[in-house]
Amino acid sequence: MNRRPSLARLPYIAVLCGIAVFFLRSTLASGGSSVPLIAFCVLMTVVFLLAAVSLEKKSEAAEVFRRMPLAAISAIVGAGLLAAGCLQGFAAAGMFAKILAMLGVIAAAGLIAGQVFQLAGKQIPVYFFVFAVLFYVVKLFRDFRHWMVDPSILDYCFMLFALISFMIATYQAGAFCFDKGSRRQLAFFSLTGVMFGASALVGGDTAAMLIYGGSILWMLSCSLQVLR
Repeated sequence: MNRRPSLARLPYIAVLCGIAVFFLRSTLASGGSSVPLIAFCVLMTVVFLLAAVSLEKKSEAAEVFRRMPLAAISAIVGAGLLAAGCLQGFAAAGMFAKILAMLGVIAAAGLIAGQVFQLAGKQIPVYFFVFAVLFYVVKLFRDFRHWMVDPSILDYCFMLFALISFMIATYQAGAFCFDKGSRRQLAFFSLTGVMFGASALVGGDTAAMLIYGGSILWMLSCSLQVLR
């Protein structure tokens, strides 16, 4: 029995999961129970993990990343939103925030350039991913320091999971440039990035919503490529 058609639907299922997580977290923010949100996220994380484990192992870029207009559009639009969110964040006080914002703009430019290379039928150079990985690492470090003062882990744990997913999936996408990537890890973390990223859209400011929204589209692009 061929499982490929069902696995190819997983990116779209992840989008539906993201919508569900958005509404469940909105309900939680309005005073609702956290049980449905936690149960749903645990269930879908297990589903994504099992699906990723069932994939055939592939490590070469040519085996995973090919010319795919839908994935390219998702990545380019996502990178544009990421850059827009970082430019808004540039107005924030503090030199560190400005450095992070500029890093995000450079990262977005690299992701867009990478898609141009891919649409032209060329292998994406690894340096187009370096700044994106660095951006997510620095943002994770900075945001986690701020979240630690929050007494309720439910206020930030889903955003933490989202940033971890963004970081690892982007790293794996870059690893394929050396033909050292992990298809299974890229599939899993890109799917969880779409799902958990949607939770960060609840109650965030405009800059945060643009950054997370753009990252969701970048994760969607990766999942479309790796699961087709």
